[in-house]
Amino acid sequence: MFNTEKYKKQFIEYYNLAKAKQVDTLLILVGILGVLIGWVFSVSIINYIFAWFILFGVCFKLYDFTEKIEREIIPYDFNSLLPPPPPKK
Repeated sequence: MFNTEKYKKQFIEYYNLAKAKQVDTLLILVGILGVLIGWVFSVSIINYIFAWFILFGVCFKLYDFTEKIEREIIPYDFNSLLPPPPPKK
C-alpha cells in the first residue's frame, strides 16, 4: 500500500541535510527568542507558536543523540562478568 522504504530514505536524506545546516540549534534559538518576545509584549499566541520551534529543535537533538548512542554501543560479554555457577555435587 505505502512504500515505507521510499519515505524512510527521504526522511533520512532530509535529516542529514538538516544536521549539516544545524537546523536544530537554529530552531531552538529562534524559539527561545520568539518566546521571550511573546513574554515581553504579552502576546500569548506568539509563545504558543514559537514553543513548537523549541520542541522540534529538541526532538532533532534527541534523535541525533540516540543515533550516536546506537553507533557507539559496545557489546558486552556478560558471561565474563558473572561468576561461574557453583559446581554440582
